[in-house]
Formats: sequence, C-alpha cells, structure tokens
Amino acid sequence: MKKLQTTQALLALVALGLLVPGCATQNGNPVQAGANTGYVDFHTDPAADLCWQVERFDDRTQSFRSVFSAYKPPPNGVLRLGFAPGHYRLRVTFLNRTVLEPTQAEVEVKDGMITPVRMEFTDAEAATVETKETSVGGTAYGRYGRRTKIGSSENPIYQAKAFPEPPQAYRLKEQTPYAR
Repeated sequence: MKKLQTTQALLALVALGLLVPGCATQNGNPVQAGANTGYVDFHTDPAADLCWQVERFDDRTQSFRSVFSAYKPPPNGVLRLGFAPGHYRLRVTFLNRTVLEPTQAEVEVKDGMITPVRMEFTDAEAATVETKETSVGGTAYGRYGRRTKIGSSENPIYQAKAFPEPPQAYRLKEQTPYAR
C-alpha cells in the first residue's frame, strides 16, 4: 500500500511538472515542433562562439529565473530554447564575453513556430586587466628569493543588444538562414 502511494505521489509530481507554463526546454533541435511549444532562436550576425546565459522574468516572484546556462557554445552558433506559447521578457548575457550589462528582449512565442532573436555587439570600452605572478626559488646569486612578474592586457567590453524578429515556420537549426 505504501509503495502504491509513493508511486502515485511521484506520478502527480511529474504531471504537475508537465503542466507548469513558461518553462524553457534546454538547447534542442527536434525534427518537428513539439505540441504546445514555440521556440526562440538566439543568434549573432556574424556567428560567434558564445556561451549563453538566459533568464526569464517571473511575474509571480518579480525576479528573473535562469532557464539556460552553458559554458559550451551551441552547435551551429544558434541557441534554441523551447517555451510554452505566450509573451516573455528574457534577459541575456554571456559567460565568455564581457558585456556592460545583460540585455533584455520582449519575445512573443507562437505555438509550433520559431522567434529569432538577433544579438548585436558594439564596442563600449576597454578594461585593463592586471596580472601578478609570484614565484619562489633560488636566484642567480645562490640565495633563496621571490620574484613577481606584473603584466597587463586590454580586454574589450561590449554593449549587447537584442533584436527579436517576427515568428516564422518551424525548421531545423541547420536550415535557418542564420546558422553557420
């Protein structure tokens, strides 16, 4: 009897998880659009190897919640996320490119369609990053000593902007005009 109750509780949790609206699916590329699912394709022109972090605004908690984050660039330079149809406010930043601040996009997701979001970068400024490397060991004079090498490099900082485009018919990522 106890095992049956545990199984029923587990099935109820799974069913509840399937009914929660607004959840994004991970970067995917199904052969055909899923039922009650629309897709958002994030891409750059020209294509770049970017590590994406995408958050969705939650009206209930009045805060952003992570829906995707990966330290590996997606295949074909396109990040595709599936959502239940509806209107979303998304915040996008990058894990391998320095941006002044995350950019936001208002996106309308339609059932069985793709909403492309083109990302653009403009140079905002450059930041100087200083490095220190300390090593300990013998010196040329036979004494024990410490040596510190100081270096610096300039890293660009970008301003990112998102440009949502009109929804279009579903197709594989490789067949979209913005895939590399």
